[in-house]
Amino acid sequence: MVDFRAGESVRIGERSSLTSVGVTGSAEELPAPASAAHAGAGAGDLRAPKTLTDAAAAAGLRDLGMDRMLTVRSTARTAGRPHVLIEQDTAPPPGEFRVALAATVGDDGYGMLTWHPMERSGAGRFTVERRAWNTARGWAGTLLVKVFGFAIEEVSGDVAEQLAARIEERRHRYRLRACLPASYGTDVADDLPGSAWSGLVTDGGERRTLLMLHGAFGRSHTAFGGLPADTFAELHRAYGGRVIAFDHHTLIHDPAENVRRLIGLIPDGSDLRFDVLTHSRGGLVARELVRQAAATGGLGRRRLRIGKVVFAGTPNAGTTLADADRRDQLLDRMTTLLAVLGGGAPATEALTLVLELVKPAAAGVMAELPGLTSMDPGGAYLRGLGAARPVPGVTYHAVGSDFEPSGDSMLLQDLAADLIFSGGNDLIVPSEGVRDLGSSGTVATGDALILVPKDAVHHSAYFSLPKPSARIMQWLHP
Repeated sequence: MVDFRAGESVRIGERSSLTSVGVTGSAEELPAPASAAHAGAGAGDLRAPKTLTDAAAAAGLRDLGMDRMLTVRSTARTAGRPHVLIEQDTAPPPGEFRVALAATVGDDGYGMLTWHPMERSGAGRFTVERRAWNTARGWAGTLLVKVFGFAIEEVSGDVAEQLAARIEERRHRYRLRACLPASYGTDVADDLPGSAWSGLVTDGGERRTLLMLHGAFGRSHTAFGGLPADTFAELHRAYGGRVIAFDHHTLIHDPAENVRRLIGLIPDGSDLRFDVLTHSRGGLVARELVRQAAATGGLGRRRLRIGKVVFAGTPNAGTTLADADRRDQLLDRMTTLLAVLGGGAPATEALTLVLELVKPAAAGVMAELPGLTSMDPGGAYLRGLGAARPVPGVTYHAVGSDFEPSGDSMLLQDLAADLIFSGGNDLIVPSEGVRDLGSSGTVATGDALILVPKDAVHHSAYFSLPKPSARIMQWLHP
């Protein structure tokens, strides 16, 4: 371990050096783990959350075993933000890119996880900073810095869009699937068979089907697998077994294209009545479905009627994290949410897609992603959706959350410094924004559940606790 003061440059082990700007503390190079899957349990052994290491391996991010532990004793205001520069002695081999992950760690676990691309300076360097360092009272704590290597095909211009498409198509695909009590939380291989449609049509009556729409980076089983088994079983009974889900692209296509693809999967001539349960961005897809179903033309001989729509954490008024200038913060927050607060196989699968995007972002070849910018509060898509006229017969319900990590946790301290929202939020979406439908109105107070900090959940956990699940069941029960 070597001590450093603000303005000093020191060696860290045999492979790198550190230059401090406004930061005082110590640094050490950790011995390479026995295996890439190593994960410790204490600050001295801590490498990374297992969800993160599993997702990184699946996404093609190779752990280079070049971990450093920084113990920051104090920070001071500088002309810019306090930060450290970690410079490598040896350049990566041709064709390899590198990115550093910085994780705040403490006795109570992890804080924010942030990504820092390698800069092409000398053999390569990483600028590591924390917004919490730029405070009048300074900052003290421990930071783990890991380095990952990855390969990425050379892209430029519109080829970058093709790269983004290949990333999503490799992980996700368009399809409708049946959701059964035994399999709603798992990735089933079979699509909805053609023979199922005869059981879904209204048959001239009010027979309804429950359609489930997942959010960004997710799929149906990762988004809704947290529903308690008894809650889903009751929904399945209430809808006579007519529960289906739509898996779709959330990065390269906006909700309007999602709905066009959904309509294309429905047999021409079908007469269907849907109630819709949504998570996050899936709520925008539901609103788009309402709009297109009410329009003349485009449906062929299909007839679609939408009854109830339930939003859970939907950015109906947008989220500033969808702004293209905040894409890095979105990737940081999603990484933290899924790796630190998520856990389990569903979080690992969703996180894998997030880390697939970290690669082109770190390589500087990230394309525009219409599926994400559709959630931009100032974007053209959300403005157009908000200008849509109300459709008679459709009722809306909403669940939002004002989430804060418990106590004085390291994560709470990091989030307080990494201020993005001015009011309550679930870490991704403003709490009250779930009720704002633009010109279509506002979800009535009596039809909304905004969870206060005592009961609040983060963005990926709406379906895992009894209170929101019970309210959703109450709204949807035919």
